Amino acid sequence: MSKPRPTSLAQSLRRDDGLNVVRTGMTMRWHQDLYHRWVRASWPVFFAGFALVFTGLNLLFAALYALDPAGLIQAGGRQSDSVLFKSFIFSVHTIATVGYGNIYPDSTYVNVVVVFEVAIGILVFALTSGLVFARFSIPRARIVFSDVAVVRPFEGWPTLMFRAGNQRNNFIVEASVRVSILRNQTIDGRMMRRFFDLPLIRERSPVFALTWLVMHRIDETSPLFGMTQAEFDAQGDELIVLLTGIDSSVAQPMTARHGYGPGRVLWNHEFADVMRRDDHGRSLIDFSKFHDVVPL
Repeated sequence: MSKPRPTSLAQSLRRDDGLNVVRTGMTMRWHQDLYHRWVRASWPVFFAGFALVFTGLNLLFAALYALDPAGLIQAGGRQSDSVLFKSFIFSVHTIATVGYGNIYPDSTYVNVVVVFEVAIGILVFALTSGLVFARFSIPRARIVFSDVAVVRPFEGWPTLMFRAGNQRNNFIVEASVRVSILRNQTIDGRMMRRFFDLPLIRERSPVFALTWLVMHRIDETSPLFGMTQAEFDAQGDELIVLLTGIDSSVAQPMTARHGYGPGRVLWNHEFADVMRRDDHGRSLIDFSKFHDVVPL
């Protein structure tokens, strides 16, 4: 049984899923966004959909071939197979352009159906190849974010911190991170969801190779100024994180996103150290401690 989709934006970003929101009043039909649906679908769903379309098309044309039982000739004089089974096998040979030659058409009607099936088969396999290429060509960011964010004193100010780590052994160049707070506010008697950008101590990095401790100073201009752990959790604020850059291996833009909602921001905590040197003097990142925090 699948888990219900979250209604919180922060939870949705953590799961890389869509919001559980019912959209009404839209005129878009199911086929108008079909390409996007198939690109976003999981691999099991994608292969299951392809198998369903492939089987359905062959069953359809098998039924058309079966309308003329004498229109297909089986080599060697074998006629023990049922008409529908023989028609289905011939349809698979035709749409896949295998052409074994043990079953061949022998009537004008069947040859006309073959022409339509070959044309549709070329179109279906071209579309499928394009979808597979599109799914493989999309750059996937292997960026991990810490499970929680912390607030601790830094340079005389309470500072919001969270970690980001590059799990690949490559570089992300021109990396930049943006952090916003999503807050529900009542304005003129109406509830509104508003984003407030949080200025960062360092929001850009020329090369992101190991880890990045993203920090926001909570001063008088910060939307988090004066808040406590209990107030943050009760208010329902959500921190939205967007990290972008260029993957040096494929020279393509990549994007990673994350969110921290109530219970995911801990006051008066700090992260455990994950960087050290091994016996050969190389930098070592212990990802088993990447999410660990300790109270101050």
